[in-house]
Amino acid sequence: MKPTRRGFLRAGAATPVLITAIQPAARALAEGTQSTLKTVMDLIIPSSDGMPSASEAGGIAYLESLMQRNKDAATDITKGLDVANAFSERSFKRSFSELEKSDQIAVLKEMENSAPGVFDALRAYVYESYYTQPAIWKLIGYELYPTDHAGPHLQPFDDGLVASVRKMSKLYRDA
Repeated sequence: MKPTRRGFLRAGAATPVLITAIQPAARALAEGTQSTLKTVMDLIIPSSDGMPSASEAGGIAYLESLMQRNKDAATDITKGLDVANAFSERSFKRSFSELEKSDQIAVLKEMENSAPGVFDALRAYVYESYYTQPAIWKLIGYELYPTDHAGPHLQPFDDGLVASVRKMSKLYRDA
């Protein structure tokens, strides 16, 4: 059978659908890695004062989805978890997930001091996974105002707020 342009286009149109259906199963985090990620996330943003921890807010699902879409994010997060495990093995001769909470915190502090770039990237992804959740927005009082319609109305400007500044002498020279 001779390939035709029409047949090629049909096959090409079906390919993204097939790849999308296959990717999530192929790229899901291994159970041990997911457990380590959950622990790290909850140590960086623990639950307190009525606020959920990073994993309770849906951070794991967010980061897994991000890692599937963004190869650089996947590399940074995986590298952060690998470094945490390496520091744990070096200092305590056990994997990160086997340590007591106080030792896990010590590993993260050591990582922050000895590998700040890796730690900063991991922490930034954890913050992103937390503060992009609509449930967290409600808890901290953030309101999203889309750009396709008017947002909040500003209160009228009060000239009294700058009256003391206007009374000051000039801090510059006329040119």
